[in-house]
Amino acid sequence: MSFYPPSWVPELPFDPPDSITVADFMLDEYHGRHPLGYAHAPFTCGLTGKTYSALDVKDRVDYLARGLAKELGWHPNQGTEYDRVIAVFSVNTLDTLPLAWATHRLGGIQSPANAAYSMAELEYQLTNAGAKALFTCLPLLKTAQEAAKKAGIPDNRIYLLEVPEQFAGGQRPPSGMKTVDGLIREGQEEPRLEALNWAPGDGAKKTAFLCYSSGTSGLPKGVMISHRNVIANTLQYCTFEKPFRDKKRSPVNQSDYIEHALGLLPMSHIYGLVVICHVHVYRGDGVVVLPKFELATMLQSIQDHKINSLFLVPPIIIMMTKNAKLLAKYDLSSVWTIFTGAAPLGEETAEDLQKIFPSWSVRQGYGLTETCTVVCATSPDDVWFGSSGSILPGIECKIVSPEGKELTGYDQPGELLVKSPSVVIGYLKNEKANQETFQDGYMRTGDEAVVRKSPAGHEHIFIVDRIKELIKVKGHQVAPAELEAHLLTHPAVNDCAVIQVPDDAAGEVPKAFIVKSPSVGLEESDLMTARHIQKHVERHKARYKWITGGIEFIDVIPKSPSGKILRRFLRDKEKGSRREKSAKLPKMSAHNPHPEAQDPEDDDDMLDANEIGEEVPEDDDAPMESDDEEDANGQRHENVTMEELHLENDSAAHFDAHKDSIFCIAQHPVYEHIVATGGGDEVGFVFDVSARSEGKSLFKLEGHTDSINAITFTYPKGQTWQGNPTGDRWKFLAEAQEVEEISWLSACPSPDYPNVVALGANDGSVPLTTCTAGSWSPDGKLLATVSEDSTAGLTAQGGQHVVGLTGIDERFRVEGGLFSVGIPPSNSFVAVGGTEGQIRVIGLPRIGTESSPGAGASSKKGGAKQASASASAGQAGQILASLGAGADNVETLSFTSPPLTLMAAGNVDGSITLFDTAHRFAIRRRIEGAHADSEMEHAVVKVEFVKREGPGGWLLTSVGYDGVLRRWDARGGTTAAAKGLIGEWRGHRGGGEGGGIMGFVQGKGEVVVTAGDDGVALVFGTPVST
Repeated sequence: MSFYPPSWVPELPFDPPDSITVADFMLDEYHGRHPLGYAHAPFTCGLTGKTYSALDVKDRVDYLARGLAKELGWHPNQGTEYDRVIAVFSVNTLDTLPLAWATHRLGGIQSPANAAYSMAELEYQLTNAGAKALFTCLPLLKTAQEAAKKAGIPDNRIYLLEVPEQFAGGQRPPSGMKTVDGLIREGQEEPRLEALNWAPGDGAKKTAFLCYSSGTSGLPKGVMISHRNVIANTLQYCTFEKPFRDKKRSPVNQSDYIEHALGLLPMSHIYGLVVICHVHVYRGDGVVVLPKFELATMLQSIQDHKINSLFLVPPIIIMMTKNAKLLAKYDLSSVWTIFTGAAPLGEETAEDLQKIFPSWSVRQGYGLTETCTVVCATSPDDVWFGSSGSILPGIECKIVSPEGKELTGYDQPGELLVKSPSVVIGYLKNEKANQETFQDGYMRTGDEAVVRKSPAGHEHIFIVDRIKELIKVKGHQVAPAELEAHLLTHPAVNDCAVIQVPDDAAGEVPKAFIVKSPSVGLEESDLMTARHIQKHVERHKARYKWITGGIEFIDVIPKSPSGKILRRFLRDKEKGSRREKSAKLPKMSAHNPHPEAQDPEDDDDMLDANEIGEEVPEDDDAPMESDDEEDANGQRHENVTMEELHLENDSAAHFDAHKDSIFCIAQHPVYEHIVATGGGDEVGFVFDVSARSEGKSLFKLEGHTDSINAITFTYPKGQTWQGNPTGDRWKFLAEAQEVEEISWLSACPSPDYPNVVALGANDGSVPLTTCTAGSWSPDGKLLATVSEDSTAGLTAQGGQHVVGLTGIDERFRVEGGLFSVGIPPSNSFVAVGGTEGQIRVIGLPRIGTESSPGAGASSKKGGAKQASASASAGQAGQILASLGAGADNVETLSFTSPPLTLMAAGNVDGSITLFDTAHRFAIRRRIEGAHADSEMEHAVVKVEFVKREGPGGWLLTSVGYDGVLRRWDARGGTTAAAKGLIGEWRGHRGGGEGGGIMGFVQGKGEVVVTAGDDGVALVFGTPVST
């Protein structure tokens, strides 16, 4: 049984003509197009507003065809279309489509190339297509010239398309290089061209566009798109949308409804080429052209040009949902619909967008280059999130099983086959691929799909995923797209991709690559964040869909310009990683940390430093078979190679009882040799570091069912076992669970409030809001807290809420969250740190004490309008200063002991900034790259001044994701030698992935004990020189 369009879809008004060119169809009024004189300008520059009317465009096409004929010596009826191939390597311009139509007027072919191509990729397409001339733009001219030279295209056959001056960066066309405008001027002086002498059927056989699509050969395949293919899909889409557009027509207007559409997507991609540039122009709409994607520029263009329809891809929509505050700054009231294609849009993402813009119609379509675009689309009258919509008129679809059996029922997954007049001629010079793809009048899409009936009673197509992308888990099929859509609903996930990895028990299991949200702070390590994300999946999905292959954090998900996830890159990266050697301290993963770790009670836990260098034999896992997915350029991704690890170890001792990352560490307030740690292995330890070479675990903290994120000893005595003065005996007392997850613990330092502990947690909401950090005032009378929703609060002992600040106060607003908080010994103010290096200083109430010598402020770079650091009672809750400390999240703050008045701020960008709170918060020193290696800067996780009054109190200790412990002399200004660095100690793995230092304790500064993301605690001797 075949599937057809729903009954409400009109039939095509006429059979797509097969004896005319695309240019004739678009520019003559004999084939149903909107009258030229009543149409919007076809293309308008979104940056400058430059435009040409529809009538002007028709004339420009005619003159350009004449100019090309003279320039290239071409005649409309001589030779074949492959004798007249013009390649275009450019960003979107006003003349890209008029150039194509002028080429068609000559009986030629336009072959658009991806503007992101490298020289080699462009050379391949030019050679394979047999291009005779190349049109490019100034920003891409150098690459175009190099590729053309290698492809045998002479310099005098390279021409320029105009781009906005600001986009060209002030460049001017080289002397003597011809432009489209120049060819048009020349064409005005030339006689009219002879008409093409086409017989019926020529329009279905002759190629109009030669677009390149990835394939099994490892190189892109040229897809031969006929004139009738483009004409057919233009008619199909226009007919499908006509019932709804007729409803939008004004009762007093006899003409059809017309609007403005966003022309952001690449005109080299089939989606932009047909759906935006042909469908909209044919029905009289205007296309607002943008040369590249920048969110703010796109929003400004929508506002300026009153754009009605947005044609986007999922990555842009995801970005929009995560930047609602930016969207609110623009007038987007002209928009009524958003249409997405080229890659699946998850139901959850669509719902997120709908919440921001309830009046928008969020629609999705499905198609391929080989179907000359749209197969099915969502009607505004029948929106069903997750669906790709209903079949367009003139199209017939089938669903077949892997065995080739035709499936006739609903919710039966199988490969989607398509028959349509828009299905292309085939692949250029690739008969094998033609035989595999085009069979019995149908095009095999390679996509698994199901048919379902919508609540409105109409059949919809749901695309499950690429058949070769499906993950086979114990016989179950898992669609990466389904998991990706769900992962994107977690607040820590900015973008993601899921691939299959081999598993002995299950065959294959899903692994996720995650781009973290900017709101994720360092108080949650990668391993901790990964576990949160895995739990998010486990709460909502069947067990076989769990991310048991692990989570890996990366900077960016590789995608084609159309938004398609290039999983091949990630598979190659994974295969390379699996074949690399590991050291004794292997890279951890969320699903299988320390597979052969020993029980800490069986052997000594304090290891000699020399033992660290032992290596684990190479992992001989066989590489996975690759499939047919290439990147947009058809290039295979080079395997990621990791260098063999050589550890330099300056530690005096090494505690290795944990089987996973150590997330937290605390030091006993009386017995500084007693240290406690908690980790991702759901256990904690209390251990003694006094006997450096023979230390042992004193107590194992068991009973948790998830990672231990925070740990502390109570004040003033650490509540050791009664009658045991040495602190080496411990026992379990009690437990309580009042919140879903705890992110931090802080013991009140005041002896007037013994054994009081504050904690921060998430509120259990969706999306989660987490109290990210807290700090007691030194006298223990006030507790300051901050949250990832950018709020800050001050609470007095007894629970009285003293001060609360939110982003409603524009002076206080820190978009993206607050992640650190600190109160100086003077008790005069609280400092909070957040995104983009922003610090706010807030006055504290003075309770029965005199103001300490304070600080004033001036307006200067690095700190906006600032005030005294000593807050009077009248200043309680007032914003005293706004400071800048780096370019990323401020993750850690620390203050010197009296009489010094310094504040240190550590940033995710790897920098440390020192402020003098007694001198108007002046920046004393900015230490760029405080934690960095030869490849990149690494986040500063914690800074802390040595707690000494007087000599030595100026010493600042810091740790970071580079795995290095450093100490700085904070005295002096920006000219300090070596930026003030006086010592560094190594021993942990670095690089931020399964390495780095998550925290430390240092007592009076002579000994530092670190908590490693590599699952190891190291003890360093760090003499304090005064």
